Amino acid sequence: MIQRCPASQCSSRPTTHRRLLPALREILTHPARLDELISDVGVPQGCLVGNTTAELVPQDAEATEVVTRSYRRFTEIVTDALRRAQAAGEVTANSSPEAQAQLLLYIVQGLSLVSRAGLDQSAALAAIDTAVDGLRA
Repeated sequence: MIQRCPASQCSSRPTTHRRLLPALREILTHPARLDELISDVGVPQGCLVGNTTAELVPQDAEATEVVTRSYRRFTEIVTDALRRAQAAGEVTANSSPEAQAQLLLYIVQGLSLVSRAGLDQSAALAAIDTAVDGLRA
């Protein structure tokens, strides 16, 4: 994660701190914690991109283009963050940041899909922790 220091304490260049893995865990746990996060009964749950994929892709060309672009952007952003975290020694360099980002995309979208049918929250969180621990340097 990139954070900026106050000008009086450091240069204006962003620095990488050992905070990417907790942020990634928060993103990944979101689908597993939907009951905590959504209090309105009857409000559609899950990931809009994941739900669109499940319901409209590949039959709808426009939906396919939107979700493809969304998945690509997620992967680009996470790859860049993982690359910086590898350079800082927070994340293992045993695999490429691109492969790690793809894994995280598959985890978050898989959890989103499974959460639609209900899931064992403690098992989901344990699986997420296992994935995050696997990234740790």
